[in-house]
Amino acid sequence: MKPKAGEQQGEPDPGHFERFCRIIIPGILTDVCHVEKGLAARVGEDILVRAESYAALENTVRDALVAPFAEEVAGYEPAGSPLELKGAVAVVVRSSLLEEAHSHGPVEAGGIEGITTMAAAPLSHFLAARRRDPVLVTENQFAGLASAFPRAWACLGAVALAYGAGGGRWPYRVPAAPVPALPVAEVEAPRADNSQDAVVLSGIDTRFDQLAVQRMREAAEDGDGDAMWLAASLSRISRHLGKLLQAMEYLLAHNVPILTANYLLRSREVWVRRGELVPVDNRDPLTPWRVSRGLSGAHRATVTEAVKKLEAEGLTSADGD
Repeated sequence: MKPKAGEQQGEPDPGHFERFCRIIIPGILTDVCHVEKGLAARVGEDILVRAESYAALENTVRDALVAPFAEEVAGYEPAGSPLELKGAVAVVVRSSLLEEAHSHGPVEAGGIEGITTMAAAPLSHFLAARRRDPVLVTENQFAGLASAFPRAWACLGAVALAYGAGGGRWPYRVPAAPVPALPVAEVEAPRADNSQDAVVLSGIDTRFDQLAVQRMREAAEDGDGDAMWLAASLSRISRHLGKLLQAMEYLLAHNVPILTANYLLRSREVWVRRGELVPVDNRDPLTPWRVSRGLSGAHRATVTEAVKKLEAEGLTSADGD
């Protein structure tokens, strides 16, 4: 078939991704993963809405949104896909309502991997098509984050710049903003001795649990100034970008550093591991910290001290669970 008048062969087709969201994803979720049809349809529509919102953003905004997920997407398939596409898949697909079907069942890790892998090509087409012919988005899902959480947003922007420069230290200006209040604990979560008894929220749940809020308060009130927030990755704090930035805003406002597998985030500077990022190990966050490659200066010293402290306490989980 020859292209119609005005068309060129090879032009990106946004309809490919629309079909993926409205037909392929619901089909996989219901037929393979045994997800209820209503939820499967909502997952597909949510991904499509997120894609439209993401496509309407400027590149610097997209870079900041991808920054929390850069540590995990290095292992995404297809392996040859560029970071910006893998990051877009993490923001648009992985952090959508798909997380609800994963955290509360029945979609397992294999199903998540299959869907995110399949999403890369049609999403690439969609973003390229919207770049050529932008579509007005009146209610962008990612709008307002920079103004609501100025410290956290500036921090993520610095992470993106540092990563783009190959890693290392990157200072940033702290915006003038009021000190945020401690998030409200909406979910009871008594300390558990094992994962079976722990309260587990969906990665996109906007609520904070009591234990997390207690830890944030204690870190902020630490008189010695030695408190630090340890997490395998920023996405372990939350996949919901609003909730993640709210937590970061509070911690940074109280000068509590955030240490992940590859990042050290402070209130006026960020450090990013140089070269290839070390894969995140959610089962044992100490694993990537034991890899010194790419660490230097204050980042290296902070990681060394954190590992010593956790090993001395007999802990293997940086998230306190």
